[in-house]
Amino acid sequence: MGALAVKVCRLCGRGKPVDSFLAGKAKKPSSACAPCRRAKQKQHIKGYYARMSPDERHRVTHKRRADSYGVEHVAYSRTAILKRWGYACAYCGSHATHLDHVHPLSKGGADVESNILPACAGCNLSKGAKTLAEWSLTFGPDPALSAGTGYPF
Repeated sequence: MGALAVKVCRLCGRGKPVDSFLAGKAKKPSSACAPCRRAKQKQHIKGYYARMSPDERHRVTHKRRADSYGVEHVAYSRTAILKRWGYACAYCGSHATHLDHVHPLSKGGADVESNILPACAGCNLSKGAKTLAEWSLTFGPDPALSAGTGYPF
């Protein structure tokens, strides 16, 4: 029975089977093992996004997201939207840290400034990919309206 060929990784220094040193679609030989290549790639991506301004990072990720849903994307400033609304949630008035697509991207809504409102984490995560009409159904009956008068006062 033949012995397994072993190669030493230049990053971790461990001896591993030669087949874990094949990289990319073409399976070309590499001097680093697969786990080390993955870790180095994650570190590179994390550093790449960390060097961007928050608005630029937001633009890049939302463009990719809009492309994946096949909807229109027009660049906008996350900071400008939050400042315009005074960092207040459009739904409940508390401090907004998220931006919400009123008509969700997953339902054909465009990634444009006119389809975006600031939202607090609670409202945005609760709304998820629902339209405003679908989201309103999750609130249950209004106690003031259910008293029989039909008026909230």
